[in-house]
Formats: sequence, C-alpha cells, structure tokens
Amino acid sequence: MKWYYTEGKLTVSSEEQDRSFLLDDLVLETATRTLLVRRMQIVFAVVLFVLCYLQFVITTFPHNHSVYYYIGYFGTPVFISAAISLIIFGLLKNKRLEVKALSKIFKKSQD
Repeated sequence: MKWYYTEGKLTVSSEEQDRSFLLDDLVLETATRTLLVRRMQIVFAVVLFVLCYLQFVITTFPHNHSVYYYIGYFGTPVFISAAISLIIFGLLKNKRLEVKALSKIFKKSQD
C-alpha cells in the first residue's frame, strides 16, 4: 500500500483500489464527531441532574430497605441518563463516510 499527500488530497493506493480523500473533509468529520460527543456529555449531565433533583430533592428519602434497594435507588438515574444519551447519540451521529473508508483501506492492507 502506498499513500501520498498533494494539494489538500490524501491519496491511498492499495492492491484493490486507488482512493483520494480531501484532508479538509477528514478533519471536519473528526471535529464534528468530537463536538457530538461533547454535546452528549452535556445531555447526560443535564438529564442526570434533573432526575436526581426529582428523586432526591422533591421526594422523601426511603428508610429501612435492603442494600440492593439503595443500589437501585441511586443507580437508576445514572442508567436512565445513559440510555437517553445513547439513544440521542445514535439518532444524531453523522456518518463519517470518508474516515470510515480510509480506516477500511488501512485495515485491509494490514491483513
């Protein structure tokens, strides 16, 4: 496999195909992914805060229960926040076609 960079294009030549990638597109797709991950962290924190507020501040704390009850009691907001964040991430993620194609070419050449 050979690759070279000229005039803003990364060209990868393998046994099967030659493919050119614009460097700007690769950088933009990677930056978009980083921004989306940061937004999902914010969504997770906000949903967790709202659920913890609803569960711990508005209601009274339950007494005389087993340890497993309290593990579930404190863990439920975390699990619900994670599930909501993962669903939103799955719906909003942008398909990084160029980056995936480049990774696929490099993986094939290593095998």
